[in-house]
Amino acid sequence: MSDVVIAQSHAPARGLAARLFGLSPLMPQSRVSYHGALGELLVGDVLENLGTNWDVLHDLPLGHSAHHGGVLDHLVIGPAGVYAVHVANYTDRDVIVAGDHLLLGGEPHDDIVAAQREAEAAAMLLSAVSGSAVQVRPLLVVVNPRRLSVRVAASGVRVIPSYQLERFLSRAPRTLTGDEVASISDIADLASTWPDAAPARLDVRLLHRQFAVVRDEVRGAVVHRVLWTAFGIGVLYAGVWALVASFVSVLISR
Repeated sequence: MSDVVIAQSHAPARGLAARLFGLSPLMPQSRVSYHGALGELLVGDVLENLGTNWDVLHDLPLGHSAHHGGVLDHLVIGPAGVYAVHVANYTDRDVIVAGDHLLLGGEPHDDIVAAQREAEAAAMLLSAVSGSAVQVRPLLVVVNPRRLSVRVAASGVRVIPSYQLERFLSRAPRTLTGDEVASISDIADLASTWPDAAPARLDVRLLHRQFAVVRDEVRGAVVHRVLWTAFGIGVLYAGVWALVASFVSVLISR
């Protein structure tokens, strides 16, 4: 969200025509971050609603040993164990699990490998502070895919669509006691557990408000485009019927 807000703060003001015809307000450099932020927010909301038996942490620095810029999207700690959640926003796409890769339109993506590396890095960091081995399971969450098919099961990484996330975690077999959950959560809550962790300098509430403004502008642009499309279809439909009526009238007059 921060990347989007910063990029959009440098965006030139949209003209009347751009607003009227629903041109996207997003800068080219912020489109990927915007798409990713929507996925993060959706998954984050699901995780925050798991209940008091679960502890959820977001955007944890893992250092240079992990993928994805060395940041873990979400760490979930609860009765069913500890999960490193990697989010892939492939909304309305056909996604195929093919071993260590996700395939989108035949093109391989490395989200499965990234999820595995992030879980390993998180386990290493938590275990180092704990003094005993902490198992962290990799969980790859694909945001609202049109279809998620498994051609070859991923080795060691569970891949699920976002709409199954809450059910998957809440129904998973219990592997930790309440004391174990509390102990691991205490370690995870320590900034010193995570490399390069720094005190938060962002005003999170302000950031959410600023991102909401961008999101409203994007939604407004989409609405305008839909309306123009509907108008164009209506005009075309009316034109076709006018031609048909004219043709029928000519035939009758003859």
